Amino acid sequence: MSRTRQPHDDPVPSEGVRAKAAAWVAQLHDEQRSADLDAQVHAWLAESEEHRYAFDRMTRVWEQTKSIRMRARGDIAVARTRRLRVTPWAATAAAVLVLALVVAAHYRRGNALVTAIGQQKVQLLPDGTRVVLNTDTRIEVHYDKGARRVRLIHGEAWFEVSHRPAWPFLVNVDGEEIRALGTSFIVRHDDIQDLAVTLIEGQVSVAPIRQNDEVPLQDPKVLAPGQRFLISRHHSAAVDRPEMARVTAWKRGQVEFEQTPLEDAAKEMNRYSTTQVAAADAEVAQLRIGGIFRAGDSREFVRVVAAAFGLRADQNGEAIVLSRLPGTPPAAPRDQQP
Repeated sequence: MSRTRQPHDDPVPSEGVRAKAAAWVAQLHDEQRSADLDAQVHAWLAESEEHRYAFDRMTRVWEQTKSIRMRARGDIAVARTRRLRVTPWAATAAAVLVLALVVAAHYRRGNALVTAIGQQKVQLLPDGTRVVLNTDTRIEVHYDKGARRVRLIHGEAWFEVSHRPAWPFLVNVDGEEIRALGTSFIVRHDDIQDLAVTLIEGQVSVAPIRQNDEVPLQDPKVLAPGQRFLISRHHSAAVDRPEMARVTAWKRGQVEFEQTPLEDAAKEMNRYSTTQVAAADAEVAQLRIGGIFRAGDSREFVRVVAAAFGLRADQNGEAIVLSRLPGTPPAAPRDQQP
């Protein structure tokens, strides 16, 4: 009778296995590979799932380190042209060693997933968990036999967690730990939103990260679907129920506002573009707008807002400053639906 697979059955390659896999990958791409190399590699892969998992991972990392490999090959070529005492076997062995170390080192720091400003990325993690990274986001993934751990350094990520009840899925961010099982949720941590955890479905708990065996300072906050837990440096922690379409608009490539102060709307648009929009003064900053804009299209945002409120848009380097036209009387703040 088959048994339910436990988390310790999942391949978590040891450092030795990773190094060996890196060596195999490097040798397979070497011009002076031995004739029986393929058979050796296949025999090694047949030994365990851990070997196959590590080899697959190293192959992907190999493709991500092309420029580093080219520099390494160049160094070896220079050594040969200078007539240094480097035999073909020694050169090949040195290349394999250097490249294996490069790939192995990249594997250790390659646990990071990153998006640039205006970029989004969808990634399937080793356990089948799906993560969508929003603009300007960095996470680090560390799986071991005890838990699946992800650290959100900054930005915003949507996690659709693979259901493994005996293998906890934990997201650490800014001193808080989010624990989930078979859950879909969004975590945001940036200069605008200190920390926001929005539960789409399932269940998560949020609590301060414990150090060693210390007693928790407070009970975990357990969220229900549709709830958002907000932690701020300036306000007490709170739970609310935001409009889900607005919170998840970024996944559709949109930014949605409703009765939002222009200053806050500009900051949100600025997350997706190197063109930064700003209000010239407090009066303009408090004008309230609503509507749906395309993420990253700051110029269209400026065009619509300027036309709606009779504002002037001045380019200053990478910034666009919105201000009142000379002689324009102040207007009462109003909601503008573009």
